[in-house]
Amino acid sequence: MHLGTFVHEVLEHLYGLPHEERTVDAVKTLAGQLWTANEWEQKVLALEETVGSIKDFKVAAFTNMVNLWDLEEPAETDLDEMELKLDTEVEGVRLLGFIDRLAIDDEQSAIISDYKTGKVPNAQYKTEDETFFQLLAYALMLEASDGVPTSKLELLYLSHSTKLELAATPVKLSIAKGTIVETKENLDKACSTGEFHCNVTNLCNWCHYKKINICPAHKQ
Repeated sequence: MHLGTFVHEVLEHLYGLPHEERTVDAVKTLAGQLWTANEWEQKVLALEETVGSIKDFKVAAFTNMVNLWDLEEPAETDLDEMELKLDTEVEGVRLLGFIDRLAIDDEQSAIISDYKTGKVPNAQYKTEDETFFQLLAYALMLEASDGVPTSKLELLYLSHSTKLELAATPVKLSIAKGTIVETKENLDKACSTGEFHCNVTNLCNWCHYKKINICPAHKQ
């Protein structure tokens, strides 16, 4: 999470520069400035569990940042919004989100992009609707709050120099809307009954509740 946040922070500042100044050297400078100004070394060292050294963190972060040039030319990329906060309702469900990047195309439709520093999802185990659910939800929120439709979604997997794209079709948006409503209904039901069913997956190994022995599925 810290790695992703630091990379996001540097790239946001990169795209705040004039087009001609968006270079790899600029990334190096910004990374150094933000590392010091926002006390990133202290934040990383304060983690309960760290993966590698501070040097490993810096190398991984910089590699992710530089891989952006494999996906696009920053000096030629136009963005209308960055870290856009959305706080609205979709079908009566209150949602909060932050869009990494937003561009408006010639048809006045939005192109929503999101940086990822993790692994590219395996299509064998994760459907397109699951992979793009976050951005489909953003598209629904953007239209609900500002009346702006979305034409395309982009996931930029920086660590693997891979871009995944999806057209935000009415069918895809409808499926995401149904998931949002169903999730809220299930949450309300669980709150009213006090019964919260555990979803046991490989991600459990990274969950704090398992480690401190309070999750019913892993309680010893």
